[in-house]
Amino acid sequence: MNVQMFDIMPASWRLCSQIGISCFLLAAGLYFLVNREKRRLHRLLGGVLLFWFLLHLKDMLLIDNAMPDRYLEHLCICVDILAVPTCAFLLFELTASGWFTWRRALRHELPFLGVLALFAFYPSDILFHLDILGALGYSLWVITRLFHTIPAYNRTLRENFSNTENLDLEWLWKLLVFFILFLSIWAYSALQVSIPADIIYNVASGFLWGVICYNIHRQQPLVLSDVATPQASEPQPDPVRPEFASELERLFDERKIWLNPRLTIGEVAQRLGSNRTYLSDYLNHTLGTTFYEYVNDYRIRAVAERLCDPECVLTIEAIAESCGFNSLSTFRRFFIRRYGCTPTRYRMERGCGKSTLPTA
Repeated sequence: MNVQMFDIMPASWRLCSQIGISCFLLAAGLYFLVNREKRRLHRLLGGVLLFWFLLHLKDMLLIDNAMPDRYLEHLCICVDILAVPTCAFLLFELTASGWFTWRRALRHELPFLGVLALFAFYPSDILFHLDILGALGYSLWVITRLFHTIPAYNRTLRENFSNTENLDLEWLWKLLVFFILFLSIWAYSALQVSIPADIIYNVASGFLWGVICYNIHRQQPLVLSDVATPQASEPQPDPVRPEFASELERLFDERKIWLNPRLTIGEVAQRLGSNRTYLSDYLNHTLGTTFYEYVNDYRIRAVAERLCDPECVLTIEAIAESCGFNSLSTFRRFFIRRYGCTPTRYRMERGCGKSTLPTA
């Protein structure tokens, strides 16, 4: 009796893990499709989650209720491989809004669809293993590409936004490390049928999608607003000292537009009557900085001045917010990089303010 119970329990655990991940995928997929604000990325995520839900449902119906033959088992895995490009669709849409189209999706899926069709009619271990190797190779290609696209994306943010909270993709770096581990678990469970491996795969899958859903839920769309590009007949600004340079200094020194926590380069260019591209080129090539660095340099200097004011009794967090920072973590990171110490230590070492004030 105890032996029978030992044999039944792992199978029941696998079923519970599959039911759990299936319910999560269905609920999250419907949430992003129905209850979000009709953003492209949310609709895409909802569709991908429902596709993964159907794949898990297929496994429960075809594999778990009875011991399948080798052909059916391998065929189901070949169908599961169709889910691999769907992760790439999300990642590419994250780094380049508008990337996803049905034509691109079909191009990425076609090789795997072709192998699936061949295996369905001419099953062989060679085709099966080639399909798995192809999925792993494709995944590594996607990861390699992200090492170029994520820095480019974050560079675009710093050239156009003064605040990158909920816009940057730094969280993707940590996710990629787990994704590589997840691929290893999937490959092992595909090549070596094992109930414990299936359970680990289901748990890892739930964790992976949970992290993705949480971060995409917080992710703000990257929108680059700009005034119209000047026509070719219009005089081009001086690349070294364009006509808007003095007005730019006035806006920041006198009008203190950097106090706006959501200031963008498009808004500044519009105030200057210029173009976002020209302004970005001036900051990058002439001043040797980015818009993000330029704006936050004003903010951080203002914070430092107030920290040295003995009459200022505000908390460090309140000072940072009053100077245009709406992210305490961004402010703290920027301050330490600029002054080489924490805001609390900076305040204490200059004998200004009270050491009992909250730490930022």
